[in-house]
Amino acid sequence: MFIDINTYVGHWPFRNLKYNTLEGLDKLAREYGVTHMVVANLNGFFYKDANTANLELLKELESYNGETEFLPLAIVNPAYPEWEKDARDMIAKGFAGFELAPLYHGYSLAPEMLYDEYSPKHRALEVLNLAEELDVPVRICAGFENFRGRSPFDTYENIKGDDYFALLSKNKNVHVFVTSFAPSAVSDRFAELLKDRENTYLDLTQISPIESKKALAKTLENVTNKKLCFGSLSPFCYMAAELIKMEFVPELDTEAMKTNAARAFKKLR
Repeated sequence: MFIDINTYVGHWPFRNLKYNTLEGLDKLAREYGVTHMVVANLNGFFYKDANTANLELLKELESYNGETEFLPLAIVNPAYPEWEKDARDMIAKGFAGFELAPLYHGYSLAPEMLYDEYSPKHRALEVLNLAEELDVPVRICAGFENFRGRSPFDTYENIKGDDYFALLSKNKNVHVFVTSFAPSAVSDRFAELLKDRENTYLDLTQISPIESKKALAKTLENVTNKKLCFGSLSPFCYMAAELIKMEFVPELDTEAMKTNAARAFKKLR
């Protein structure tokens, strides 16, 4: 078993993507020995109703006949009315978990003060609580493009470490994938939380093959090999680059990284 926790199908308005279908991802997976891919539909980041993209992915899955096993994530926008009904429906239809995209759907991982209420509303926490109830994981997308070269029409925000802390400290049970995560977002509180929150998973974007031994040791102290997973960010990035990184950083437990994510998914346990 070799799981890639970070892949997508669909279109991106700021860039022409290749291998952005299930068949395209399957071709990449077979070339590099990946057996399972955790996938969501990019279109849901831009539709007013993100669930429309989930239905598109469901239709694509019904006609797919490749070798790679896909674990589909339903993109959930907790700021949209009736999101919970749609989210439950997608799990009933066979989706393996949820995806949150706070930077693109306009909410925070931390509690928010709404104009028409006197108490904070923690939108993202509601999704985590539902995921715990249904025993499915949640993937939190922190972005796709390097901040130094992204389109001026794309978001220039980043998710702060304290926002991750505000969310993940409230629910320590649900399995959460923090993908494409910028190391600069690590706050002291979030770093401490990672040490004892067992069901947090981070992908290879945490690790640089050229960082100092001291910096790498600090990263692994907080994250640990048990929580690191392989994530290629296909079709945005080259899968081969992440595989090379695994080979050139001997401190990484590469075999564990291939399968760590299995415990987050009911069908793979």
